[in-house]
Amino acid sequence: MPHDSCSIPIDPDKADIPENGPKHPAAIGAGCCSGAVSVPVASKDQLRVGRSFRVNGLDCAEEVAILNRALGEAVGGVEHLGFDVLNGRMILLPTARQIDDAEVLSRLAGTGLRAKLWDAKSAGADQAAHLSRQKRFTAASAAFWGAGLAWHIGHSGAAGLGQLFAGHGSQPVPLAELGLFLSAVMLGVWLVLPKAWYALRNLAPDMNLLMVVAVAGAITLGEYFEAATVAFFFALSLTLESWSVGRARTAVATLLNLAPPSARVLHSDGTEADIPAQQVQIG
Repeated sequence: MPHDSCSIPIDPDKADIPENGPKHPAAIGAGCCSGAVSVPVASKDQLRVGRSFRVNGLDCAEEVAILNRALGEAVGGVEHLGFDVLNGRMILLPTARQIDDAEVLSRLAGTGLRAKLWDAKSAGADQAAHLSRQKRFTAASAAFWGAGLAWHIGHSGAAGLGQLFAGHGSQPVPLAELGLFLSAVMLGVWLVLPKAWYALRNLAPDMNLLMVVAVAGAITLGEYFEAATVAFFFALSLTLESWSVGRARTAVATLLNLAPPSARVLHSDGTEADIPAQQVQIG
């Protein structure tokens, strides 16, 4: 089940893209998030002097809200945190209360989001590895879901396809089918469970907790096909979200590469001079 769509405005003078891409603001969301969450935008100067962390799974404003809850109090308030969502980057601004890197990483680990100190050279590889991991779990969940579906249809005969939501009537679910659907469930929610547990511990229910509760409820009722379906499609939605962020990152980088590196400036005395584009002043 995909998230409700939302957007976060871009400020063209604030934020950046890793060293292997053009410099530009990237404090934006992927368009797949739950609710409207304000994302603090750091200025260029703050980005240079603030401490940055690479956060795998930081794809939209929902994760921003999680990080704000985890670190806001420790750093003196959420206004001291900046986010470059497009690149999965969190910045402790210079105004933040000073805490050790180890404490930051420890607090982030408790949210279910993986984090490390920011390294522009490895950011692209980290993003690719995170997406690859999501793809593997989603593909495995899909494989078990499909196998369980095929087993159900085969066991129930020709009418099995039309009786998916009726289970096996008064007959117990075959162990093989049960095992396939439960495997699909575990693989589908495995990457979500730490986030759901964090939301439950902090009494801050979110989409991750909602999905886990829905899956657990379906299993309790003996609706294993429904549980596997919800788990698989939620995992698929998260994978597509990460993929869409990657596409947006590539599109922005490609667009910014079209910007000329230099500009010809006409002075008031009629003379002209070629200077770096970033040095051109308005007017």
